[in-house]
Amino acid sequence: MNSQQIMNTAATIIGNRMELDYYNRMAGKLVFRQHRIMITEDEIKDIQRELLINGIYSQLQTTTNEYVLHVLAAFPGSKKEKPLINLALLLATFITTTLTGALFVGHDPFESLSAMFTGAPYAIALMAILGAHEMGHYLYAKRYEISVTLPYFIPFFLPGLNLFGTFGAFIKMKSPIPDKKALFDVGIAGPIAGFVVSLFFLILGFYLLPDAEGVRAYVSQIHPWSENGSGALTLGNSILFEFIRQSFGAGYLPMYEAYHFPFIFAGWIGMLVTALNLIPIGQLDGGHISYALVGSKAKYIAGAAFLALALLNFYSLNWLVWTLLIFFLIKLKHPPTLDDTVQLDTNRKILGAISYLIFLTCFSPAPVYFG
Repeated sequence: MNSQQIMNTAATIIGNRMELDYYNRMAGKLVFRQHRIMITEDEIKDIQRELLINGIYSQLQTTTNEYVLHVLAAFPGSKKEKPLINLALLLATFITTTLTGALFVGHDPFESLSAMFTGAPYAIALMAILGAHEMGHYLYAKRYEISVTLPYFIPFFLPGLNLFGTFGAFIKMKSPIPDKKALFDVGIAGPIAGFVVSLFFLILGFYLLPDAEGVRAYVSQIHPWSENGSGALTLGNSILFEFIRQSFGAGYLPMYEAYHFPFIFAGWIGMLVTALNLIPIGQLDGGHISYALVGSKAKYIAGAAFLALALLNFYSLNWLVWTLLIFFLIKLKHPPTLDDTVQLDTNRKILGAISYLIFLTCFSPAPVYFG
């Protein structure tokens, strides 16, 4: 549908209920306005639904005196999904995480299949965590009839350059978010689902952890035991991870040996992924949540969070790449939904506050370093 067709269709649907903004039209934008006393919000939402049925997205904004309806564009016909690609990436990522897991428990994954599959517990746990996160987004997007792809997992295996055996997973939204309620639900569903599964594997890992002598004997089969971990690859701690570790009386497990225990390591990664996604900036999950909660004021939260992240580079260079990715690709400002007039209920606001608490307790100032 070209711009003239969009104009004709929109004008037919809207009729004389709203007035075309000719100034914006000369600038190439299609905007309709009407005084608030002349039309109700429900009538405008009926217009939006009819536009959507005809394949046209629109965005409602309000001023003190007016409703302003921005007619955005016609959405393309949905392309046929190719789930074989998603499946192939899923299997490839299971292989790369299995190879990685085998290395961390002291086996050469290329020696034999049995040696390789010693990494399967780690792969299963990590894939379950990442999968739960993405499927949380996917299922809620489907609930709100948002066009979305199946999850794409990113396999990667290069010992020494990638600690996890994967660069994670993502889904792609192919249509705009209808309102702030949908934005909140889709945004928070992923981190909550991934967080719950992370907690499960972390608690299971500590439950199965041998006593101090058993840990020392197990690690000594992989490499010589170190009393202080000097120069060793060390996982950064977080408030929640340390709370769970101490709750199980497992303070004897050093952070520089934790990655040898598959479920504990996968749970730690899950918490890191949850924290990264909950940073309240731009198009990150935390950015979605913040915008849904406070609207355009989320830019101030994003600015403060980005400043804190930039300053954190003076403490740990772990954050350099992430800072650059946010600045150049993810961006700080969150775009509006199609209807920003929808407000969140109290339960969602409470859940939003809980998401900030999860972020703070899962966040590690230095995720990985050498002791």
